[in-house]
Amino acid sequence: MTPPADPNAPDLSAQPLRIAVVGCGAVTKASLLPVLAGHDGFSIAALVDRDERRARELAEAYGIARVLTDAGQLTRAEVDGLVLATPPAHHAPGTLDAAAKGLHVFVEKPLAMNAADARAMVEATDRAGVVLAVGLYRRFLPSVQLLRELIARGDFGRVISVDAEEGGPYGWQLATLDVLTREKGGGGTLIDLGTHVIDVVLFALNATPSLDRFSDNSRGGIETDCELHATLRTATGPVPFRLELSRTRELRGTIRVECEHATLELVRANFTEVIVHRRASAAGAPAPYRLAASWNDGREFIGYEAFRREFVDWLDAIRRRTDPVLSGRSVVPMVSLIEQAYASRVDQPEPWTDEGARAPAVRAADPLAGKRVLVTGAGGFLGARTVELLRDRFGCTPVALIREPKGAARLARWPGEVVLGDVCSRADMDRAMKGIDAVVHCAVGTSWQPAESRRVTVEGTRTAAEAALAAGVKRFVHISTLFVHQRDLGGTIDERTPLNPPASDDYGTAKLAAEKALEAVTAKGLSTIVLRPARIYGPFSKTFTVRPLQAMLENRFAISGDPKVPANMVFVDNVVEAIAGALNAPASRSGAAYLVNDPDQLSLLDFFGFFARLSGARIHLLPARETSASGTRPGWIAGLKTIALAPEVRALVHRILDTEPVGNLPKRLWEASPDTQRKLLKLFKVDAAVVYRPSAAGAEDLLDYWGENASVSSARLREELGVTPALTRDRAMALTLEWARAARLVPVEQPVAVGALV
Repeated sequence: MTPPADPNAPDLSAQPLRIAVVGCGAVTKASLLPVLAGHDGFSIAALVDRDERRARELAEAYGIARVLTDAGQLTRAEVDGLVLATPPAHHAPGTLDAAAKGLHVFVEKPLAMNAADARAMVEATDRAGVVLAVGLYRRFLPSVQLLRELIARGDFGRVISVDAEEGGPYGWQLATLDVLTREKGGGGTLIDLGTHVIDVVLFALNATPSLDRFSDNSRGGIETDCELHATLRTATGPVPFRLELSRTRELRGTIRVECEHATLELVRANFTEVIVHRRASAAGAPAPYRLAASWNDGREFIGYEAFRREFVDWLDAIRRRTDPVLSGRSVVPMVSLIEQAYASRVDQPEPWTDEGARAPAVRAADPLAGKRVLVTGAGGFLGARTVELLRDRFGCTPVALIREPKGAARLARWPGEVVLGDVCSRADMDRAMKGIDAVVHCAVGTSWQPAESRRVTVEGTRTAAEAALAAGVKRFVHISTLFVHQRDLGGTIDERTPLNPPASDDYGTAKLAAEKALEAVTAKGLSTIVLRPARIYGPFSKTFTVRPLQAMLENRFAISGDPKVPANMVFVDNVVEAIAGALNAPASRSGAAYLVNDPDQLSLLDFFGFFARLSGARIHLLPARETSASGTRPGWIAGLKTIALAPEVRALVHRILDTEPVGNLPKRLWEASPDTQRKLLKLFKVDAAVVYRPSAAGAEDLLDYWGENASVSSARLREELGVTPALTRDRAMALTLEWARAARLVPVEQPVAVGALV
């Protein structure tokens, strides 16, 4: 509905729209401000955020004069509209307040947390005669526009079904934890990522949805993974729709629209093309081809342009007094679908978990039951699993410490306490230690800059331990590594093996320095135990599960040297079993260190060969390499090489080489994808605001593993602490396989019988 004319409204047809941006978090910094600052149709009068420091930093970078902590202070005399980029819980009240003042509103997705709020927002802005638009920028991608045209024209016949998958490890640079809570964010990946995908499907098919069923993996928090089935009502009849989303798994990232004569595929990373898969005939399946959408004289379409178009859509609607393409009204059916999905959800099965490893009666009787245990590095692979199992198997009350809000994405599916903090900050550690009984220190430096990684590993351990001592923490379990030992002596590696990692092994030397720092605090009275796990594998393990299996799928996995050396792999749940044993160990064991490994080891070739056979992959066998690194983590050059080979960096380099420099960096640096751009600005220490204006500028290496010709013994752990693996080798590998199938890392086939793995 076109907003009614307001005789008292100012004429906005020839002057910039005065706006205030409310919410200065990740999307504002990365996407909205660069576009708004580069558009002459907008004048940014104020930034609003409850964190005044965050708002002021952005205001200074962009030359914005006014900073507020409350949008209620804004008046119609000062601004013409608001851009609401706050957590979803604030969208409805913020819009209703703005409409009451006669302000136009642009709301970041999702429009609202429920259909009643969405309808109220539409009705209020209609009554006030102001324009309500929603930040669903994907509608303006040339590929989406082309898909909509192809379907509307019926070029490939009637639509038969739609299947969509999108997901990957969560990397959005959140400013707070708000959107990772149901109270503030409304839900998890469905209301966040799913909003974009569902909107594209409904827009492309001009459809209205009705829910069939929905499952997710929420366990009292918000989901990281989900699957939705719906029926789409279209002009040519009902169409079944399946959607799978994830914040933890790499899914295929496409929307497939099956039509009578071909399947049309929209690839998330391709902004300008639709792939056409023609149906097979007696002669075989024709090769797919691409249809390209021309959007602006052949210029390259980049992410910022889509954000610019959604604001142009809003501005044009205000000036012409029409509904925008991204009207609030057009989004209400999707909000209703998501609300119904959450209301009717069922648990998504997770066959890779082993929830029956300990009976509830055993958990209730465990000495750890009820203890508050702080887990540092809880956003990582081992830290997150430690939080899960301490709660579920041992009855603890874990407190998860993470450095950045995005690290809580996996943890957020469970109710529980999450604390933001830097292990190198004594003030942060003092706050985190309040009321804590024990600490599991999993945090480790992960920067690709060795000096920074070492600082976090060593100084973080010292700071956390000193804070624990001051707080009266009863036990501090430090997670070190096998790689602090000398590993070229052959035979058996045990606690008597010299602590002598190669000088070039940044990881091993930093971990050994962290142990030395901990010894000094132990001498002051902190009760500590050090665990030195071998190579940790299992669900979500990047180094020993995800990356090898990805490399196998791409035929680039290799083993250097003797492939028959022991793999020395330990399943993640068995490491947590050792952690629990260390937490329960008597005070007399303080200061002890224990190696953690699984018994009944396979060779490197047999371990990785099991997964390779299931993938139909080949393992390349290479001569022994001259190296003194750990065989598990890239050194400086390898790390730099990984960055250089990243697809987004390759694309950026091509742009840079063909563009004139501006100042210290090429102009196109400011037109890269927001995530890549942010990393490069930090890398080159450029402190500048990003402004986007349209311009006229127009096989991975082998991943190889190697091991030591020695077996790692956990005999001391078993004899002194009574710790034995919770899961056998075969059971652990079977669970890893189940997860790998769900993660699309191996083909989904019939289960392999336990006991017949190799």
